[in-house]
Amino acid sequence: MEVYKFSAKGDRATNEDCIYIQEFSDGSSLYLLADGMGGYMYGELAANTACTVIADYLCVNLGKDGVGDLLVKSIYLANKAILDKRNELDSKMGTTIAGILFVSSMAYLFWMGDVRIYHFRKNELVYQSEDHSLLVEMSKRGQVALRDIKRFENIVTRSINGEPLEQELDIKQIELIKGDTFLICSDGLWRNFNIESLQNFPYHELTEQLELNSNNVDDNYSL
Repeated sequence: MEVYKFSAKGDRATNEDCIYIQEFSDGSSLYLLADGMGGYMYGELAANTACTVIADYLCVNLGKDGVGDLLVKSIYLANKAILDKRNELDSKMGTTIAGILFVSSMAYLFWMGDVRIYHFRKNELVYQSEDHSLLVEMSKRGQVALRDIKRFENIVTRSINGEPLEQELDIKQIELIKGDTFLICSDGLWRNFNIESLQNFPYHELTEQLELNSNNVDDNYSL
């Protein structure tokens, strides 16, 4: 497997995105991207806490139960950890997140919020995760007007923020074939770049393309 990662703060004072990669002893591997939520304090801490708790839990428990159940449990533990941090620091905090767990010939995609996962096969986009956002919910009800897009575009409906988790975790299972490409990216990236064109760049050129636009992006952006 070839792996490429990139993260930049864009036109922000700090970078609150977290990329986390963990390889396990059985050959499985985990790829996470968390985006600390703007409008709250400690976004970087929330993102790092969620990634660390999820990875640590899977490292100890992978193979002891079904993959879906393990992913759900890891998210609940991450949420509890952020609640503990909230209480300790007396401050709201939260993060959106997406990840892929590769086990044998299967990929397990999971996410909360608007960090996206794209799956390319034979250079064609064959799957894209659906954002957990107010705009998506409104569009399903046919209620989105042009004036609403700017107003509501950054409002997510699911995140890891210490509040009770009421919705089931979305998990997409994909059987891998040679040549599959997956992209996980924060909203700062997919809002500002043509995602399908990025997969065609060699890695050294991709870095140049992403860095050239750093001053024109008003958010952290990572993949």
